Amino acid sequence: MMSQPAVTTKQVPLDIVGSTVFGRYSKINIAETFNMIISDDWLVPYAGYKRKSQITGDFGRAIFSSARANIMIVVVDDVVYAVNNNISVTQVGEISTSTGDVYIDENNNAEIAICDRKNLYCYNWQLNKFTKVTTLPSGVVPGYVSFQNGRFIVADISSNRWYIGQVNDINTWSWGPGSTPVFNEVQTKADKCVAAIRFPGRGNLLFVFGQTVTEAWYNIPDNQISGYQRSSAFNVDYGCLNPATIANNENIIVWLAANNKSGPVIMWSNGSDPQQISTDGINYKLASLKNPSNSYGFLFKQDGHLLYQITFPDDKLSYVYDFNTKKFFTLTDEYMGSHIAKRVAFFNNKYYFVSFKDGDLYEFGSTLTNYDYGDRIMEIPRVRQCSPIREPNQKPFIVNNLTFTIEQGNSPGIQRVDFSMSKNGGISFSSYMSKELNTQGHRMNRLNYWNLGRSNDFVAQFRFWSESRFVCTNGLASIY
Repeated sequence: MMSQPAVTTKQVPLDIVGSTVFGRYSKINIAETFNMIISDDWLVPYAGYKRKSQITGDFGRAIFSSARANIMIVVVDDVVYAVNNNISVTQVGEISTSTGDVYIDENNNAEIAICDRKNLYCYNWQLNKFTKVTTLPSGVVPGYVSFQNGRFIVADISSNRWYIGQVNDINTWSWGPGSTPVFNEVQTKADKCVAAIRFPGRGNLLFVFGQTVTEAWYNIPDNQISGYQRSSAFNVDYGCLNPATIANNENIIVWLAANNKSGPVIMWSNGSDPQQISTDGINYKLASLKNPSNSYGFLFKQDGHLLYQITFPDDKLSYVYDFNTKKFFTLTDEYMGSHIAKRVAFFNNKYYFVSFKDGDLYEFGSTLTNYDYGDRIMEIPRVRQCSPIREPNQKPFIVNNLTFTIEQGNSPGIQRVDFSMSKNGGISFSSYMSKELNTQGHRMNRLNYWNLGRSNDFVAQFRFWSESRFVCTNGLASIY
């Protein structure tokens, strides 16, 4: 009787710890991570949220934290609210529009500027007085409003001009020689101005965004005519597709960029040459969006990670980019649609956001491990779709087992992992094989799946279900 040849088994990496790196086509790579990020080479939860105040209205439009007044300003529909330390909400004014983006900043004279791309408004928190600013030069349609070195700056979205106000006075825009309006213009290209924003951590630097170009300007107080001078040695040959995607933190600015020769890309700059942070797969996705101009983004920090979150509501799509790990991840709501956060503010050592879906005010952070709407708690759909396992010679193989380390015994509630596999590179997946994790106090931390069959293009998918956290690291697949 002839003996059977020995079976040679080998271990290949199973990249549980991975990001959203899908290729242009799914056959290239289908790897994607939903609602989790990488920390210290482990996969950990992205921030959850909890409703803190139910505001009457349909759409959250803006949120701003005032360091001087120690309040947040929140705009829902056409109503402006002030939120104090106790998250008590008080109406302070109304604006003339009920939809669209709203921009907010403040000066050192208790004046908070609020712009709805139609009018400019002022809330004086010392006087508790809300007014419409009627002193802008004739014909100006105010857009993005920002503050630098004592003065408000307003982009005129109907022209290439951006206007500069008097020091600590939102009502004075004609203060130059002969009391004429003080403005500068986008000069590098024939363009319209969409935003002018102080560059964080770069002193007097101002980035002025057109639709197809971005210019660097410097505040020069001795320049009595306009107060600013354009850098003749530097500009960015990309403008901004929507100023609601502009976000700044620490010493960087991020925005959704475009010009007259290419489609949307995500760009960032630290004050010098800009860099794209899109991948081939992300760029392909952006190019296929229905309406990329309907978008918004913000920067915030989660446990030391600087994160840029961007959402395209018409396409029900949200991504987050981690500047620490330089990787993308996919975000969703509980129904796998786009994430509900529109704008974020840091207040009383916590992050808060307004929702574009219901107008309510939410707390946001990594200590929150579910989506808490007050009247219901929803599990966050956390998913890791691993990279394909393929042999270099494309020969078929049998997957004996998969194993990886996952934290167990930490949650008082039920935790479950659903495993599904694809044997055609991610085109279709099997039904789920579910495993409940160990109960609290039972901390054996290894997860195994056995006898997974024959394939030559194998993709593993894991769905993590619980109201608590999940922490897991890379694993191995045993194949022969």
